[in-house]
Amino acid sequence: MKVTIKNLTKRFSDMTAVNDFSAVIESGELIALLGPSGCGKSTMLNMISGILAPTEGKIFFDDEDVTDLSPEKRGVGLVFQNYALYPHMTVLENICFPLEIKKVPKEERIARAKEMAKLVHVDTMLDRKPGQMSGGQQQRVAIARALVKQPRILLLDEPLSNLDARLRIEMREEIRRIQQETGVTTIFVTHDQEEAMSISDHIVLMKDGFLQQYAKPQELYDEPANCFVADFLGNPPINKANGVIKNGKIVLEGDCEVELEAAKNIAEGREVTLSMRAEAIIVGEAEKACVGTVEEVYVMGKEVLAYVSLGTTKVRAYIDAEKTFDKGQTVNIGLKKRGVFVFDKETGERLA
Repeated sequence: MKVTIKNLTKRFSDMTAVNDFSAVIESGELIALLGPSGCGKSTMLNMISGILAPTEGKIFFDDEDVTDLSPEKRGVGLVFQNYALYPHMTVLENICFPLEIKKVPKEERIARAKEMAKLVHVDTMLDRKPGQMSGGQQQRVAIARALVKQPRILLLDEPLSNLDARLRIEMREEIRRIQQETGVTTIFVTHDQEEAMSISDHIVLMKDGFLQQYAKPQELYDEPANCFVADFLGNPPINKANGVIKNGKIVLEGDCEVELEAAKNIAEGREVTLSMRAEAIIVGEAEKACVGTVEEVYVMGKEVLAYVSLGTTKVRAYIDAEKTFDKGQTVNIGLKKRGVFVFDKETGERLA
């Protein structure tokens, strides 16, 4: 089922949580609503579910306007951060509960619940109660309970935040598998970029209630629309150096000149931010873009990370494990075309 969001706004007294948001979520996709805490992503999910009414704007499921429909009439499945399972009920009873409310005959609801339990791999735990299960197992039950209603859309609000790191990786892969097997359009809220990048078809990246970029995960990483997008995605974080355009070059703070083809098309005197991914910086050889000084070298298993000073700015760069550099050594720095961006210093608008 396709979800169309048109000019959606939500205000709470003098605070605007979501601001004039528009997007089209295609049928059968897994979409991540990503952004820092307080950016409006949970508010957005609650408006799609019907828990919150928008101040302005419209929501369509396929061609049906559901803006004023209650949650139960929208056909949504919801999984919350705390799973919200009934502690006195068994796994089977928890999964059956939504069908019981709908007055589905007992035999049918048990058959459907068992089918869902098998899909999420808890079919051997039907007689257990939530207190006898791990966090990951409880989450599987919550997903089965949401799916047993055969919803038109599945909504997950920070579904992995209560799990430890190893289980989070396992469960995000499970969410992807379940979503692909059912084909249900799924939207999940997360503040974890790695989580969003690893399993989603598209990412909706938000900041302060505004949509920053809506694209495939790799596109957000390779072609960020603005400085915030480039900053938010990537580990280690993207390197940033402030400078000004002089004679077609970027002169960084500390009088370090960077020759960059893209800088030749930017107006003289414009203040800019040069952003460089660690893997886009070449240390010690290749065509020179500028000169830097090696500050530190860290070996991290198969990867070696060097800290290099460009003027007054220190940047991280991946280097070849077979190369050796001395602390304080002056080196040529080259920049690859991919992973290097120029933004307006004030607005964050992408210039190159």
